[in-house]
Amino acid sequence: MPAWALWFGLISIVMLAAAFYLVLGRGVEASITRQLLKREQTIARAEVGNIILFFQRFGNSVAVLAQLSSIERRDASTVADMDIFVEQRRDSGLVGGVVLTDRDGVVQFNSNVLGTRDLGKSLADRDFFIWAKDKAKKGEYFINKPVISRLGGSEDQPVVLVASPVYQNGVFAGVVAASVKLAPLAEQFFGFMKVSDLTKAYLVDGRGDLLYSNSVPDGIGLNISELFSGEQTFSDRIKTALSASEEGQFQTKTHLAAYSPISLGAQTWLLIISSPVQEVVDLATPFYVRQAAMLILTSFTILLFGVIATKEV
Repeated sequence: MPAWALWFGLISIVMLAAAFYLVLGRGVEASITRQLLKREQTIARAEVGNIILFFQRFGNSVAVLAQLSSIERRDASTVADMDIFVEQRRDSGLVGGVVLTDRDGVVQFNSNVLGTRDLGKSLADRDFFIWAKDKAKKGEYFINKPVISRLGGSEDQPVVLVASPVYQNGVFAGVVAASVKLAPLAEQFFGFMKVSDLTKAYLVDGRGDLLYSNSVPDGIGLNISELFSGEQTFSDRIKTALSASEEGQFQTKTHLAAYSPISLGAQTWLLIISSPVQEVVDLATPFYVRQAAMLILTSFTILLFGVIATKEV
């Protein structure tokens, strides 16, 4: 066999091996991408289920409180039962307090973690009071959109108010409203969600305003258009997801993200879990190193045998 033919065959084998290495590498990256997205989706689904369950249980507790005879009487026993409600939840760090209003929305009773009373303030403009006065039925509860608290142990903090109507002899007499502090709530449910140390979690409301993030705490209140002004594709994909009724995934040049809607009564939040695409490269690097080492070893072995065979020819 001519030497040139032998060398041509050897070089062809090396090139085929290199091509196989590249194709296999792409397959590994695609597999890692699918696994990361699946893990993100699983985590998002689990935590969304947990926070929905939390609000269901808390809402039912508020509704039970609103139907107690002490709440209807509005005397010393009213304060005692409201204090018990707060004390039972104090250790969680999630509840700021609970108030009872009159039929006009003015706070008549107030129990909170600070022990202050803060009476006389009007909550008549809050969505939950308007709902309770015009549409609610006994035993129902309403989850208000996040607002800045006006009183009690959560004053000036973003809270989610959960309210239930109070009736006296079948006539609307006010509202029981309990505040859930948004920051510790989100931190408890979403702060430790990690596929890796690079995982980021974003909680946005139905308008796309940021409610919580474990990576940009100073961005609370910003719209995603402002928050991701330098990442238009990522921002656009989140905007599209805001109208989704089911969970989903998407990939951009820089992000791998999974999202899941959180339906809380009349409002919907969206949880997004994102990892950088670079993480795929980082996870694939050990594979590339091993395969490259094998390719180099194989190539040198083939070339060595080629040199020996050429000399013999």
